[in-house]
Amino acid sequence: MTATKPNPRRQLVTMIHIARTQLGMDEESYRANLAHFGNCKTSSTDMTIPELETVLEAFKKLGFKPVKKAVKGRLSPSTAKGPKDERSAIRALWIFMHRAGFVEDGSETALNAWVKRMTAQPDGPPGIAEVQWLRGDDAGKTLNSLKRWARRCLFEDLKKRGYQPDPKDSYNQLLQRWERINGAML
Repeated sequence: MTATKPNPRRQLVTMIHIARTQLGMDEESYRANLAHFGNCKTSSTDMTIPELETVLEAFKKLGFKPVKKAVKGRLSPSTAKGPKDERSAIRALWIFMHRAGFVEDGSETALNAWVKRMTAQPDGPPGIAEVQWLRGDDAGKTLNSLKRWARRCLFEDLKKRGYQPDPKDSYNQLLQRWERINGAML
């Protein structure tokens, strides 16, 4: 699945404007807060991503509560009481990628479409249509493919935010760094 990743800068500016409205800030208060938390810059469009993140975190401390968008399609079943295998790891990773903005549609329907493409054989039978039907090697290969995709997304996101990840870093190393930077916001 080739979902276009939303522009993180635009997302942050939008969230700051939503926060301003939610917090009921007038123009003067808003500009004063931007200057205070954004290195003396009074316009969010002049700020770098780290400055925007700082302003957004400050607005959260002032009482801003962001709301997540609703997901289209069928949602993944809860795995809290279910089996702990590759299938639950695939679902968890898919949901993480959606919440991080790497996948546009975080539904089970979208995940199943991706699984079907990943498991399809060239000039052969169609792929496995449901993540719940994955077993053995198919489940392992699908999980590893999704982890490689997630690793590329984490690496690129860190670079776009001005950090210099090591190209040799593993998925787990990149994820830990990404979570530290994002304050485990997901």
